[in-house]
Amino acid sequence: MKDINKQLQQYVEEKIFPIYENNDSGHSIDHIKYVIKRSFEFANQFENIDFNMVYVIASFHDLAHHIDKDNHEVLSAKLFYEKEKMKEFFTYEQRKIIKEAIEDHRASLEYEPRSDYGKIISSADRNVDIMSSLKRTHSYTTKHYPELDLSGMITRAYKHISKKFGDCGYAKMWLVDKEFDKFKDDVKELLKDKYIFGVKYMEVNDIMDIKEKAKLFAIRAHMGQVRKSEPDKPMIMHPIGVGQLLESFGYDDNVVAAGYLHDVVEDTKYTIEDIEKEFGSDIASLVMGASEPDKSLSWEERKKHTIEETTKLPLRNKLVICADKINNLEDLFLKFEKSGERDFSAFKRGEEQQTWYYTSIYESLIAGEDKDLPIFIRLKDILDKVFYKKEDLFLRDTIFVDNLDYYAKLRQLHAMKIELQKLKSLCQLSKPFVIEFSGTPRTGKTTTINNLYDFFKKGGFNVELIEEFTTSKYYKENLKKKFDQMNLGDGNIAIIDEVYKQLQGSLESDKDIILIDRSINDRQIWNYRRYIRGDMPEEQYFNARDKYKAISKELIDFLLITYADPMVSLKGDYVSSLALEKRNFLNQENIEEYNTCLNALQGLFSESVDSMLLLDTSNIELNDVSIEATSQILPAMRKRYIKAFEQKYDLIKK
Repeated sequence: MKDINKQLQQYVEEKIFPIYENNDSGHSIDHIKYVIKRSFEFANQFENIDFNMVYVIASFHDLAHHIDKDNHEVLSAKLFYEKEKMKEFFTYEQRKIIKEAIEDHRASLEYEPRSDYGKIISSADRNVDIMSSLKRTHSYTTKHYPELDLSGMITRAYKHISKKFGDCGYAKMWLVDKEFDKFKDDVKELLKDKYIFGVKYMEVNDIMDIKEKAKLFAIRAHMGQVRKSEPDKPMIMHPIGVGQLLESFGYDDNVVAAGYLHDVVEDTKYTIEDIEKEFGSDIASLVMGASEPDKSLSWEERKKHTIEETTKLPLRNKLVICADKINNLEDLFLKFEKSGERDFSAFKRGEEQQTWYYTSIYESLIAGEDKDLPIFIRLKDILDKVFYKKEDLFLRDTIFVDNLDYYAKLRQLHAMKIELQKLKSLCQLSKPFVIEFSGTPRTGKTTTINNLYDFFKKGGFNVELIEEFTTSKYYKENLKKKFDQMNLGDGNIAIIDEVYKQLQGSLESDKDIILIDRSINDRQIWNYRRYIRGDMPEEQYFNARDKYKAISKELIDFLLITYADPMVSLKGDYVSSLALEKRNFLNQENIEEYNTCLNALQGLFSESVDSMLLLDTSNIELNDVSIEATSQILPAMRKRYIKAFEQKYDLIKK
């Protein structure tokens, strides 16, 4: 080591280095020693550099990473500056420069380091080895993002390294370094192909998973393709669904991998030789068994050949074919149920030929096998539903015998919910889907909230219902008296802030869906009422409006507002209640004022949420209000899940 003060070196090694045991491996003592070495190399590019200062800067720069990774440069500098021992080795001016250099070392900082010492540490802290970079990223990810599966880890690593070291990456080199230049070129080459990146990531971190490798290959192969029957869905959803289905039944890794790859040879530029080269003969054989022969043959010839050959295949080959058919038929069934029509127009042959083919392929699959295998039972069940119109006769002929039209509507909603369950199994939303409800009394709002809660809860979704804030026990006992002492404008803004905090807390939970009774946008209506009444200054109103529009856009996914003719609401209230006393708040004037404000704010609401339904319930039965609301909410959720899937697998075009 350079001529470093022996006492300083002893102090750092005995008192500072052991603290790095608390850090993840990417910021461990090995990394610190590497940065010290690199710092000395860069320091040689300058004259009149104090190597004791260089040594201490490198030794302290990541010291607080285990305390607060996002602010560790400031905390590390603070820890150095507060060490009384350092005053024995450095002057005030030197300590100030050291502190600033530590603060300036992070690659993500947008400004140029304030001193040569800052440039040295910032440059020395850059990785110049791909393997090291991938290891550090993996170590950081496993520690700070434990919820991510392997796909999520690879995607996060790819995005992180692209953002840091890509063409427009934020990691800058302030000094001359040919090693870093070569590293950047190597990174650029690796980032060209996410499949190659993913395989390298797994190899370097000793977590090679044949299933994940196959999934990455399939994603690359099917990139840009969409489902023929549902063009808003990426094609890769089907192979991933097949692979996950095989895994759910507990089949071996090669069978699962073949599930991901089963359409690659048939529908992409890759050949069976490519599959064998990349994944071996066993997986290639499984994929080949699920691939049709020469597509120049007629549909009938190809299907007849497939039926005949399937009978001869080993069970493991049959499992891949079976899972493929299950996934396709379940999607087809949901499409029929959602539309209410048995439409085979997307197929090359009609219902009769499709019935023959799928029934025959089922018989070929179970030939010589145990037909009671769970995967075969599942295929038989969906086969009967799609082609032989199997359904729950108890529901049709007993429960809903007098209301088959209503039953048909519920079947549509049920199919839409099942589709969401399938999408949820493919990916999670980055935050819960938030539905805000507002509206005048007796217009179906509360009934719809309760029905939706039950609808999603019974469907296996994790749902939270947040009650109306101003009628909650917490508000009445803790805040009402305080807010009542404010003027009306300030009080209403204070309520919105509390609603915002409440919703933010729920968003940090593991919920899938949050139903919130009167939230940000409902309070916007109250603000507008105060404004037009003259109870809220114009500047305060517009500032609040813009602030809460932005908050709503960030947090609220769907806004449902029910309203009705004032007399319909009043009649509904009296009819549903035993009390004939005059209502204090619910009167014709207040309802008319609410409806006027609602009409005036429609443009604001359309800018505040991605999806919205303003529903006039004057002539609608309560159950039909729930059906109409649910039929609008489910497609919005479907769209959000598809977008989340595309983001998870980086399928969105840049």
